[in-house]
Amino acid sequence: MRYGIFSDVHGNLEAFSEAIIRFRALKIDRYIFLGDIVGYGANPKETISLLKEIRSINVAGNHDWACVDKFDIKYFNDYAKEAILWTKSVLGEEDRSFLLSLSLVYEEGDFVCVHGNLWQPHEFRYVTNYDDAKLLFSILRKHICFIGHSHRMEGYVLKRGEIRRLQQKEVSLDKENRYIFNVGSVGQPRDGKSMGCICVYDSKEQLVTFVRFGYDINEASNKIIKAGLPSFLGQRLYLGK
Repeated sequence: MRYGIFSDVHGNLEAFSEAIIRFRALKIDRYIFLGDIVGYGANPKETISLLKEIRSINVAGNHDWACVDKFDIKYFNDYAKEAILWTKSVLGEEDRSFLLSLSLVYEEGDFVCVHGNLWQPHEFRYVTNYDDAKLLFSILRKHICFIGHSHRMEGYVLKRGEIRRLQQKEVSLDKENRYIFNVGSVGQPRDGKSMGCICVYDSKEQLVTFVRFGYDINEASNKIIKAGLPSFLGQRLYLGK
């Protein structure tokens, strides 16, 4: 089975459309989305529609839940708050019902998926360092955990009691080890690169591959500004932060 795993689209239709083109070229069998289809970007309704179209398995992100009042807006910075309030104003009833239906964790076979972390998934804490990874590994019972949320492509491996960071774009898996993979962000990367990121997990070959891709940033950024959202949210797409 070839899984197309991705996260943090954030209303960026241009990036999401390109991501799907890349996935289809990679002959994906099943899509899994790790949360935050909305927030920041100017096309929340359209990205929700496209997510439904590909019939992906979906978990909830903090922006998804905030837009339907399942997560408190006080935890967001001012830019994110403004984008959430704007997004809430344009979503339709079907969009809200879809976001309300999203659960926090998905498990299948030898892997588990969550937006932020497994120890308190409802609080959407980040996994960004060795201490976070150690805590997640301490409760991880599957071979692999796929996460998003930080918008940074990276991974961790637990091998013989030692945790090591992974940053390569292709990882051949060893059944004796356990792994955490952050699949990065489709619509708002924050690792200093403007290119979107997707992940492919080939369960037969036991291979995880990351793919970076370009898209029409000008269009996505201009839409944000035209919608009356903070201009910084458009500018940051060029900067990858």
